[in-house]
Amino acid sequence: MMLSRIKEGVDTLFTNLPESEKVLHALTLFWVLVQIISSNFIHVHADTLWSSINSIAKIHIYSGLLLIPLTLVFVYKVIKRRTIGDMYPWLSGNFTQIKQDLQCLSRVELPESHPAGIAATVEGLGLLALLLALVTGTAWYLSASSTGISPELLKIHKTSVGLIETYFYGHGAMALLHFIHWWREG
Repeated sequence: MMLSRIKEGVDTLFTNLPESEKVLHALTLFWVLVQIISSNFIHVHADTLWSSINSIAKIHIYSGLLLIPLTLVFVYKVIKRRTIGDMYPWLSGNFTQIKQDLQCLSRVELPESHPAGIAATVEGLGLLALLLALVTGTAWYLSASSTGISPELLKIHKTSVGLIETYFYGHGAMALLHFIHWWREG
């Protein structure tokens, strides 16, 4: 009974997504989680030789490279469903829905997901953070595997990964809040 109720709640969170996007979301979530966990077991420094990189680091690196095509398909599907203007309304100075969502939050209510609103904007920022982590990781890999470890690129990659980690935990926390809200309403 409890398990079916949890499944119902999770289905409710993703009710507006097409099936293909649900699958891509789950794969991306799992893959990013593996990347975050594996990054804790990597000990690469500015003076580490490529030949000295441990197995977990290599799995992390190659797994990150394999995440690129999945991410590109995911980003394509999301942008096909939502427009650039929906996810990045601030590019055109459109803050109308964001202001309405903030007013809703100020009343201690969770706003519904609207085009150009907070949820769509956060989704857009998350996709940018993921792409940034992949681009900087790829740049570091290309440099490290050909000319040696680049401390600058490694630092840039680690900084950009901080953005995706922040998004990952924040996005998960918001999903949990929505789930709790749904649970209490039912």
